[in-house]
Amino acid sequence: MQQKTIAVFGGTGKVGQEFMKLVLASDHRVRALVRDRCRFSPADPSRVEIIEGDATHDGDVAGTVEGADVVASFLGNTARHVHIMNIATDNIMTAAAAQPVPPRCLMISSVGVGGSSSLIKLMLTLIGGRAGFEDYERAEARVRNEASVPTVVIRPYALNDKSATGRYKVLGRTAHFAKPIARADVARFFFDCLRKTPGDKAAEINIGGS
Repeated sequence: MQQKTIAVFGGTGKVGQEFMKLVLASDHRVRALVRDRCRFSPADPSRVEIIEGDATHDGDVAGTVEGADVVASFLGNTARHVHIMNIATDNIMTAAAAQPVPPRCLMISSVGVGGSSSLIKLMLTLIGGRAGFEDYERAEARVRNEASVPTVVIRPYALNDKSATGRYKVLGRTAHFAKPIARADVARFFFDCLRKTPGDKAAEINIGGS
């Protein structure tokens, strides 16, 4: 696989950490935006350019995306009343569109968004509140509005912390019922997307366990 420069957002999260392991085992170069450098300890720090900042700050995002071949975002809303997805996605899309050659962007989202499951939409709204779910919807809408940036939105179904199986299943346009998927297998899907989009060329992909 040709060496690429990959800009990573959310690399300290559970899926992001698994993705970093895969990338650092390859020949790719990595640039990661983290809020606290002291809390970020990749297996091989010499191969990671670390930018300390915040994905809700456009200047920090622009510096991370500049010159990247691929952007991989594992960002998510982590608290009931802290919603970052729309503003962070807007920053990433704006920065990517400003590049002479816009990088391919791989963005994590959630099953239930974009009409993928009315049942899970109801569950997420009850658990996290309507505002949190709507923030994800606005983030995906922002991606659709940036036609100049090649982007794949990846919606995993029912994440768990089980060991990696090395397998995943690309679901249909709706994903009401599917097998749970390990976070490590979601990371594997992202990693495989560095070369191509496995199983589907659509811009919005739902995945589950195999």
